[in-house]
Amino acid sequence: MRQRLSKTERRSDILENARQLIVERGLMATEMEDIRLACGISRGGLYHHFANKRAVLDALVEDEVTQLTEVLNDATAPPIVALLQSGSSHLGNDGGVLAGLASKEEKLDYLSALDEAFAAILRDALAARLQGFVKPDSNPEHVAELFLTINAHINRREILGLWSSPESAGFAATALSALAPLLKTPSDLDPIIAGLQEEAQA
Repeated sequence: MRQRLSKTERRSDILENARQLIVERGLMATEMEDIRLACGISRGGLYHHFANKRAVLDALVEDEVTQLTEVLNDATAPPIVALLQSGSSHLGNDGGVLAGLASKEEKLDYLSALDEAFAAILRDALAARLQGFVKPDSNPEHVAELFLTINAHINRREILGLWSSPESAGFAATALSALAPLLKTPSDLDPIIAGLQEEAQA
């Protein structure tokens, strides 16, 4: 007998199965029917939660950003350090659903979803956590916006193939060096900047 899940549990199950399929097969080769079969639910059950693959992709990106926010809120490390350690592919972290995207159109959809999720989920959480970590004459909201803008710039260029990984790492190192003076303890970023500089020269 099929297990009856709550609405929240069913949504999570759909997304987990979708994530696995997309990473293994690619987004283009994964159809809604594949997701439905992997979940063992009716078409109505699937479409009740997600109207199409773009809606699934948006939700997967939202989940990834939500996980970053949870890490940010739970971490004892300074907030920017915590985000970089948890979410940066340059520091060896899982690229998530991005690994299953091949075409430029798919990547643009991903970037659009990521921008929306950062604005809706992460920006305010980062600004709140930056309280006490920025210098008195620095606005935490401005620092959060600056960090996320830099991150979006790097994401777009690397994901669309405009920059190599070393080029992205080099720009990230330069950007973090420019951002560091706004923090109460700029040296918190030193190990990350050094690692990025090393990657940029590889």
